[in-house]
Amino acid sequence: MSYATIERREGGVAIIRMDREARLNALGVELVDDVVAALNEVEADREVRALVLAGAGRAFSSGGDLADVGERVAGGEPEARIAVMGALHNLILGLRNSRLPIVAAVSGPAYGAGFSTALACDLIVAAADARFCQVFVRRNLVPDLGSAWLLPRSVGTHAAKELMLLGEEIDAARAHELGIANRLAGTADEALAEAIGLAERLATPIPAVMTMAKDLINRGEGTTLEDSLRTEALAQAIALGTDETLGAMRAFLEKAAR
Repeated sequence: MSYATIERREGGVAIIRMDREARLNALGVELVDDVVAALNEVEADREVRALVLAGAGRAFSSGGDLADVGERVAGGEPEARIAVMGALHNLILGLRNSRLPIVAAVSGPAYGAGFSTALACDLIVAAADARFCQVFVRRNLVPDLGSAWLLPRSVGTHAAKELMLLGEEIDAARAHELGIANRLAGTADEALAEAIGLAERLATPIPAVMTMAKDLINRGEGTTLEDSLRTEALAQAIALGTDETLGAMRAFLEKAAR
């Protein structure tokens, strides 16, 4: 069976659900492989222009599947442990580098690696029952699946250290206050509906423009202003050459001239 499901909707939006409800969508290698395969399938479908990532049941993801990971690395050499981490990293890289704008619909726990997975998406909608926790230190583990890179860029260094070094749980309201969650919603269904609504808006612009905009933002976090401006000039030159952009500019100018 697959631990990921795909739902295609009108308006160029798809929903991928991490679907291992009995384990609160804990991120083991098989689940991650299935989600990455679903992401690749959606990526290849040019009718899809935006994506929602959600968890099945009462959790977004409870974090890494320690039973699965422990079994795979028990008695193994360090190389085996690194290989397991590399398999899990495919999910973060797939989300981060996707051509699609991705909205995470978070309800219930987003713990540890599940928190990292939400951070790898472009926007986060949190239900009222959403709970975020960098639980790693409470398990004698270091932050993984990109949290040490992603979280400081969302909340700043000192707030990230507080969350990661103390391992305290925060609720949806605090996550919104810190800038982790972009939007708050009531129930899990309402959070999913809000995430779908955002995805529909993200699916409206020319797909190439949305992809380039996302790429510019991501690249800007690790480059100089000069390099960012050079990349921006190339991307904007492409955008300005499309019929859709030129038509939108003409329409705006005509409206402004009235």
